[in-house]
Amino acid sequence: VRRLPIGDGIWIARHKHLSSEYVLDFIVERKKVADLRSSIRDNRYKDQKLRLLVCFDLDLSSVPSLSARVRSGLKKLIFLVEGDPNTSEAAESIKTACFTTEILEGFDVQRTSGLHDTLRKYAYLTRAIAQYYKLHLPEDHSKLSGVCPPFNEFIKRCQELDKMTVSDVFSIQLMQVPQVTEEVAIAVVDLYPTLVSLANAYSLLEGDVCAQEEMLRKQSNNKVSSVASKNIFRFIWG
Repeated sequence: VRRLPIGDGIWIARHKHLSSEYVLDFIVERKKVADLRSSIRDNRYKDQKLRLLVCFDLDLSSVPSLSARVRSGLKKLIFLVEGDPNTSEAAESIKTACFTTEILEGFDVQRTSGLHDTLRKYAYLTRAIAQYYKLHLPEDHSKLSGVCPPFNEFIKRCQELDKMTVSDVFSIQLMQVPQVTEEVAIAVVDLYPTLVSLANAYSLLEGDVCAQEEMLRKQSNNKVSSVASKNIFRFIWG
């Protein structure tokens, strides 16, 4: 068992004779229903998903203050929810979060009834992943390093996420919103460097939804389109 900088579990391929290890293209984030509920409330849920997405496949070279590409090379993000959401008083918000995570953000959401079921799921995934690589592994195994990152490189790249500023993270969050390009994200961050500062600006409009939806468009002198402005408001306020 090793401590990971991101996620709760990964699968590693180890050379039979050498000490080299490679991280396979699968990573899992496990959440008990109670933990998921609390992380939704304090926004840790969005942050954890963002870190997985960034470590997954985002080019950060265009984000202000970042000079390196942070990418783990992993291609399959699994979000495992342990327990029955219907037993929680926040059942609807949990179900909505799972739907968003799967449909809009591209995670593979898996559900289990409890710890024993989770362990069975891990065993099933391990067999399925092994079978996947039997079918897709290059015939020349020396090419594996070009397919999957070495374990040490994976750890190093994930740790680079800790060097990001709050504004860097906010920029990446914004670029997950439909119609928000790099230029739009930069325009927003120039006005509001953090998610909290933008949320506070929305709150000052006291529930005037039309004004809130158009706020960024007007303040950016149309650098932020009307559609992007509305989408960002819904992302922050929704």
